[in-house]
Amino acid sequence: MARSTTTFAEVLSTAMERRGATLASVRDRLSERGHPVSLTALSYWRSGQREPERTASLEAIPELEALLGLEAGALSRRLSGRLRRRVGAVEPFNELLGDPAVEAVVGEEDVCRVSSHLVVDVGAQGEILRARVRQVVVADREGVDGITLFVGPDTGTEVNETEMSAVAGCTIGEVVDLEHGIRGSRLVFERPLALGESTITEIEARRAPHLGPDLDTEYALAAEQRLEEALVWVRFHPDKVPARCWVFFLEGGLRHDWPVDLDGSSSVHYRQTAFGPGYLGVRWEW
Repeated sequence: MARSTTTFAEVLSTAMERRGATLASVRDRLSERGHPVSLTALSYWRSGQREPERTASLEAIPELEALLGLEAGALSRRLSGRLRRRVGAVEPFNELLGDPAVEAVVGEEDVCRVSSHLVVDVGAQGEILRARVRQVVVADREGVDGITLFVGPDTGTEVNETEMSAVAGCTIGEVVDLEHGIRGSRLVFERPLALGESTITEIEARRAPHLGPDLDTEYALAAEQRLEEALVWVRFHPDKVPARCWVFFLEGGLRHDWPVDLDGSSSVHYRQTAFGPGYLGVRWEW
């Protein structure tokens, strides 16, 4: 009985043999599709000596599956756990936010963001009391000591005087004010991480008191990598429940909004698995 192909290298090699593809032809076709991969790298992958690790290599895997006639995920799900989480596009924050000022600040190749939860509390006057972001990340190199979290300004403005504080798992390091109200805060881990080690950070964001109450009626979570889970949860004061509420997402150029009936509840949440790059959010009207 033939042994089943279970490893990345075995599936790749078998698919290439079946299609009559050489390493050079695969390299050329990937390059034509905007994913240059060297012959040396492809040889390592096929022999099992290495697996794709660099961001550009991981972004090429879905294209490699397609050109070899494999079903989506046939190669990616056979990568080691820490790599499998990163297959697919990583959208730089400057592109995701539509702002070139953010480039070179992120350092996303240092970590894989596994999940991100945004919890927003709204007060009795419709004011935003607080917004908390909890993230699970995995180190993609030895000694990673932090990540950058970006916060955009209130809707329709370029003013961002958000005050950030650490709740758990980190401290707030350097804060950089970028163009158009975008602010990047360095979250410093409690200690540097070993390769493949995970950690959880939680921060709280509040509007600076001298600006008065934050009456924004839309909050969204930005996912620059594909996340295993993204969640937005908005909790309203029971005496101040919105008249109308929507959840929405923007992913891969597609935006979709749909109304949500609170049906006696004082909160609304939207959870999405295997999400990103993109936005996930909630908006409401009083």
